[in-house]
Formats: sequence, C-alpha cells, structure tokens
Amino acid sequence: MIALITLVLKSCYRDIDMEKYRPEPDLVLSGVVSADTNIMLSISRTKFFTDTSRYEVIHDADVSLSVNGVFLEKMQWTTDESFYGGGIYLSTYKPQTADIIRINAETKYGEVWVEETMPSKVLIEDVQCSQKLIYDHKGFMIDENGNMIEVPTIEITYRITFTDNATQTNFYLIRIENPIRSFVGNLDYSLDPVFAEQVSVLDGLFGDRKIQGQGGRSFTDKMINGQCYTIVVKEAQTSAIYDYAPALGRRILLYSITESFYQYLTTMQKASDAENSINLSTFGFVEPVRIFTNIHGGVGIIATSQYDEYEIDLNDILKDF
Repeated sequence: MIALITLVLKSCYRDIDMEKYRPEPDLVLSGVVSADTNIMLSISRTKFFTDTSRYEVIHDADVSLSVNGVFLEKMQWTTDESFYGGGIYLSTYKPQTADIIRINAETKYGEVWVEETMPSKVLIEDVQCSQKLIYDHKGFMIDENGNMIEVPTIEITYRITFTDNATQTNFYLIRIENPIRSFVGNLDYSLDPVFAEQVSVLDGLFGDRKIQGQGGRSFTDKMINGQCYTIVVKEAQTSAIYDYAPALGRRILLYSITESFYQYLTTMQKASDAENSINLSTFGFVEPVRIFTNIHGGVGIIATSQYDEYEIDLNDILKDF
C-alpha cells in the first residue's frame, strides 16, 4: 500500500526547465502626456516572470520628439529619485489640444516609436450628490454602554453632468478621489449604461453585477453622442468609517482620452475584474485578457489626455448623520 502511494505521489511531479521558454525582452515605453505638464516618459525592458531582479531602466537612449510632423527636440534623461529607476526622459514642451505627438526612441536593444493626438478638454458642468442609510445586517459594533448595535452602510450617489462633442468619437475616464487622503469608499459604476456595455451578459450571470474601479473607469460616447449627459456612480462604506475619516473631500475628475488610452485602460480593467470576480475566462470560454499597447516595436503605453475637475465636501451632505 505504501509503495502504491509513493508511486502516485511521484507521478504528481514533473521538472520543467522554464529557461527554454524565456523570450527575448521587449522595450517598454510608458508615460502620460497632459496639456499642463512637460512631456515625459520612461524606457525599460520586460523581464521573465521567474526573474527576481528589478526591471532594467534604460537611461542612455536617443529620444526624439516631433510635434505636428516637425522635429522639436531631443528629450533628455533627467535624474530624479522620485521616479522608478532614478530618472525620467523630459522635454521642454507642454502640448496643446490637437497636437500630434510622435516619439522615437533608439536604444542599444532596438528602436520603438509611438504617435498620439492630444484630445480636447471636456468640462464638468455640475455634480449633485445624495445619500441614504442601508441596514443590511453586515456591520456591528459595541456602543459606550457595552451593547451590540448595527452599523449601517452609507451609500452616496454622484450625478456628474457634462456635454459630449457630437462631431467626433470621444473616449473618457471618470475618477473619484480624496484630494487629501487616500480613503474613498467602495465605488460601483453598474447603474450607468455607459459602463455596463463593457460587461458581457454571460459575465453578469456568472459573477458579481457590480462594476468596480477604485482608480476610475473608462467609457465611450457610443450611447451618449452629442448629449448633455449625467453619469451616475455610487460610493458605499460602513458609516463608522466615515465617522473616523480625517477628510471627506472628494475630487471628481473627467478625463478626455484617446482611443489608444481607452483600449489600454479597458483591458487593464478587464484584467482586474477577472481577478476580483468569476468571469468567462474562469470557465475557459474566452482567452485571458491581453493588455493593449500603442508602442510600435515594443510594449507599454504613451497616453495623452486632458481633464477637468470638480471638488465637493461630503460633510455638507452627511452632516445630518
């Protein structure tokens, strides 16, 4: 019997030489191009998943910046320990709306390039908030008299209004953050159809119907072209958390982004959703998510965007609680 068990256990193991599957590293360009800052980017190389070393940051590349088809300058490596790798490639140019930005990078490992257009800024016209208490029997605490009491969930609904440009296809990212502290309650985008179109019907059957995205959520104007539209996003958290939160300010950011940036964000969001819920890939119905890149000859993302912001204080609507 022992011999049989030993034989079975041995058959469960197999040595695999992962080195024969090691691919050649790719060059990686990454950066966000905004109208209010100088263009900057980083260049590195991918590493194999078994490697324990850090990514190789390339600081001796020849990086050329062109705007609207005209060569502008060589981007210079600038030492700055606040960036991963100890520095960044920096230009002296702050882009404007409709600028066509092209970046070529030549390295000892090869050449990569990217070309993107600076989108137009879209303004937030209004933000309205409402709240309600939900007694869902999920949170409890001991009061000052030693009694067990239920702690309700506070649900805050944001209604964010803007007007889409009807003359072009537009791509957006909405983000809600705390301008002072990192704390923000759990965000849910599932009430608004502009986000729901990213989730298949079958995914909804298998998993949580909430559409999450603490770092923001991208969407298109496919369903709202040319309209003055109000997006609905919910934030929920136990009321005890809000009682002790040091700051209840909220900054709502509406980014106007390019199609490439939208594709990248959407694939990142799908990958995150796949980690946090049951989805079609869990059952083998679809391929795993492939992260989008707009880098020719390499991987990564150079994202161009403009944003508008609107600040509110949740103390104004939660004071009654």
